[in-house]
Amino acid sequence: MKKLLSVVFLIPACTFAQMNHSIPGAMDDGLKKITSYNFPLKKTQLAPGNIYQGKKVEYDLYVTDTMVNFTGKRRHAIAINGQIPAPILEFTEGDTAIIRVHNMMQMETSIHWHGILLPNKEDGVPYLTTSPVEAGKTYTFTFPLIQSGTYWYHSHTMLQEQSGLYGSIVIHPAQPEPQLKEYVVLLSDWTDENPHQVLRYLKRGGEWYAIKKGALQSYGEAIAAGAFKDKLKQEWQRMPAMDVSDVYYNKFLLNGQETNEFKDAKPGEIIRLRIINGSAATYFNLQYGNSYIRIIAADGINVTPVNVNKLEIAIAETYDILITVPETGTAELRATSWDVMGYSSAFFGTGSVIKAPDIPRLNYFKMMQQMGSMNMKTMDMGNMQGMDMKNMSMPVDTIPKKKEMNMQNMEGMKMDDMAGMDMKMEIPGEFNYNMLRALHPTTLDSSLLPREVKLTLTGNMLRYVWSFDFKTLSTADKIRIRKGERVRFVLTNNTMMRHPLHLHGHFFRFINTQGEYSPMKHTFDIKPMETVTIEFDANEEQDWFFHCHILYHMMAGMARIVSYEGSVQNEFAKNGYRKLKKEDNVLYPWYDLSVHSQGAWLSGNISNNKMALEFEGRTSWKGDYETETHLLRYLDKKQYLAFYIGYDYRKNKTLPLANKPNSKDNRRVFDAGFYYLLPMLIRSEWRIDHTGRLRLQLERRDLPLSNNFFFDFRVNTDKEYNVAARYMIAKSFSISTNYDSDYKWGIGLTWHY
Repeated sequence: MKKLLSVVFLIPACTFAQMNHSIPGAMDDGLKKITSYNFPLKKTQLAPGNIYQGKKVEYDLYVTDTMVNFTGKRRHAIAINGQIPAPILEFTEGDTAIIRVHNMMQMETSIHWHGILLPNKEDGVPYLTTSPVEAGKTYTFTFPLIQSGTYWYHSHTMLQEQSGLYGSIVIHPAQPEPQLKEYVVLLSDWTDENPHQVLRYLKRGGEWYAIKKGALQSYGEAIAAGAFKDKLKQEWQRMPAMDVSDVYYNKFLLNGQETNEFKDAKPGEIIRLRIINGSAATYFNLQYGNSYIRIIAADGINVTPVNVNKLEIAIAETYDILITVPETGTAELRATSWDVMGYSSAFFGTGSVIKAPDIPRLNYFKMMQQMGSMNMKTMDMGNMQGMDMKNMSMPVDTIPKKKEMNMQNMEGMKMDDMAGMDMKMEIPGEFNYNMLRALHPTTLDSSLLPREVKLTLTGNMLRYVWSFDFKTLSTADKIRIRKGERVRFVLTNNTMMRHPLHLHGHFFRFINTQGEYSPMKHTFDIKPMETVTIEFDANEEQDWFFHCHILYHMMAGMARIVSYEGSVQNEFAKNGYRKLKKEDNVLYPWYDLSVHSQGAWLSGNISNNKMALEFEGRTSWKGDYETETHLLRYLDKKQYLAFYIGYDYRKNKTLPLANKPNSKDNRRVFDAGFYYLLPMLIRSEWRIDHTGRLRLQLERRDLPLSNNFFFDFRVNTDKEYNVAARYMIAKSFSISTNYDSDYKWGIGLTWHY
């Protein structure tokens, strides 16, 4: 018995010593009050027309253009009250918020109150629930606060959120909690580029972001890594290179800075951190140098406390955590971007630094092999064009499960005599959603009429189009539900990228292994090839937004409108939400211009979700020239197949067939045909012109040989061919060379836009 007792006490003691943990009991003091049930009682919400009785808390928010310098370069940004992030808005449950948004810019703006339950017209989605705040105008939001917790606010106008228009919201419970020192930690990402240019570059399928991150996964690198067969298999399946992030970011910020010091945190003190991921396109991994992290709330709702050594936070989620300040020294809380390209840090205490662990760089070829082992027949590869494989995270099965020691089954021990010791000792591991457990059962009323909505997340990476069930917001019908129903969404992620999904105006049960104690959330992450079920009481009215919270995915079409049937329609619903639905179907232009010693080549494209206008022209310095212009429409869900009509004009006066009508050197014809994407990402073209002449052409562009070096080729049945290579030295600039069957060899420069 003595030996057994020694083992019982020794195991947890060794575990905490190895992980530099404090004894859990230190954090347990007062936790019952901190984690009291704070689920918002939706039925107590007042109608918009009522006079709110709570204490009025008023804020004035002035939205302005500004200049910032996060990287050593001055760049345009958007600030509220002169700061990024915007001011913390602090309330108490039961207050009435009165927030005046003053738009001092020359363009319209908006504010959405993320996770706040409020009247539909106050939700802040322009042209869906709320009018935009026009340039030079003021809009006053008024709503009661029927919940407590950690939330945030941000613009829902185009890409303004990426430029700095975001801030935090803290709602204290009506019943006071123990007075722990607390801080808000708002995480974000920053690019020096204009966000509109970022989205345009993603639409053109540019390689520079992957090059900057070392994530291109070229054939040369694949051979060196022993993954040549995997690379071939990937391209045979028409899959572009995988990554975990669409965008290359210059900085990752914590409360607007790379580092923050909280020197007023006292040695040994337990502090509460309200963590918000306010980034546009970055998940973060949080780790703490001194001890584990204790999660006490998710998306503003208190949960059963759970300890983890790494907390992954998806975009738009919030978590409340407890950490212990070291007795001596300064402990680092580090937020590392999911592509491991950078991090931001907060430091608590004074003295020598206890660093958070480093996360190793991603092994993309290992990830490729793991994903290749999946049953690829279950996924529609055509969707992968809009899906930046750069955004892909590690597969689900690589996430360590929570380890625990259950002491309750050790015979001969009287557990109730061991006061103060939790006999179900948990060894903190990496966070996953199955760790989240509600404080009380969250099951819905079984008497309500059920409605099940099945949605598949789809995308197309080569053209950067994101959707549900292959339909972008601009082409999709509403998701129709009725008030009083029990609604269940079953979502399957048929892409190779993760997506943080957010439903406005509602909390839902995120169904996990906790069963009837499944947690309530407003935002959740769904992994590649994963199916997730959420459910909620349909107790609202009118129309609400449901979308991916990767900003560029939402703007590329991954959104739907959840509509309550029988509700009074607002002015935007009556016109079919025309302005809102136009956002994902914008025309984006791009071109490449090569100026070489023997001639010049220009290829250009203007494209939206389904249509494209393509132009190609070339000229020799001897006066020869050719042009082809095609207007095309994609026909299938995968967007492998496109039909086109066009015009081909050629006048190669120095070439052998210059005087032969309708030859490859002397041609003025209308044509029609189709493009079809073959395995190995080879584009085939099948065409006939108005004289009956047929032509087949095969083309491959941007075949990566090394991290900066690319190869192109084209060959057709007119006995024309062109081979080219380029070394990319900047986003818009390459050194290039080519050999053309007509214009011969040359070398020069290529400009990319």
